[in-house]
Amino acid sequence: MNNLKSGFSFQEKSKILLEALSNIPNFVSETFVIKYGGVAMSDETLLNAFVHNIVLLKQLGINPIIIHEGEYEINAALKMLGINNKFINDMRLTDKETMNIIEMVLCGSINKKIVQYINAAGGSAIGLCGKDGNLMKAEKIATTLKENKLSNIEKILDMGFIGKPVEINPDILFFLEESDFIPVIAPVGYGKNGETYHINAESVVGAIAIAVSASKVIIFSEGDEEINEMSNRKISVKNLNTAINNKEIKGEKLIETLMTCTRMVEECSGMAHIVDGTIPNVILELFTENNSSVSIVNDL
Repeated sequence: MNNLKSGFSFQEKSKILLEALSNIPNFVSETFVIKYGGVAMSDETLLNAFVHNIVLLKQLGINPIIIHEGEYEINAALKMLGINNKFINDMRLTDKETMNIIEMVLCGSINKKIVQYINAAGGSAIGLCGKDGNLMKAEKIATTLKENKLSNIEKILDMGFIGKPVEINPDILFFLEESDFIPVIAPVGYGKNGETYHINAESVVGAIAIAVSASKVIIFSEGDEEINEMSNRKISVKNLNTAINNKEIKGEKLIETLMTCTRMVEECSGMAHIVDGTIPNVILELFTENNSSVSIVNDL
């Protein structure tokens, strides 16, 4: 199956729908953790399709948890305020002033926009960040940088208020699940001394998926470029690790995404999917066998 955009006959659509309907009961009462952002969030048509899919999942008895990013919006806000972005190894150097803006954008405008759209589509969503209900404790991370191309000496750089999740307290998520609410989580956590940290959204997805024993992780990509890098659309953790070790898969960002997926699959015995975020209703494809995602499983 290519996608659900268009080009299918009525018979083909009926076949896809029947296959999806037959598989959906297998996931009733299960939890899906979804990383959402990029073009899928900024395009009105894609956003509307996404929120209606999320509401449908909840109505079918599946419990979606959404973790969103917001790099486009953060960059725009910082530019508007005259604050320069500096990236090292794809991480933003984040001082306290920058962190305040990031928190305002992620926990404020973006989070509430997604919540509002889900509620308008007939769902009941609640916006959270890692500081709410002590959901996500974080600690500072650093990065290394070679001093020059001729030397192997690396220096450790303090990236400011950039963190990684070290402890998840899922109690508030279980409470919301029992109350039929849909959690929408901004990737912001708290430190042991009350600091606020910006956390990579995929790291949050992996940590929360493991904490709630999710049956699926779904990661929205910016298009089909990452997906097309994979020669096998369905691959086991064992074969994926072999491919990475043999340098058959290129791209540091893609490898990080795949490693997040493998950790979840190993810990939860679930399945992880990387989907093309430019396809409307792409979540519904995942209930069919020949879907367009990259799927990571324990065994084939």
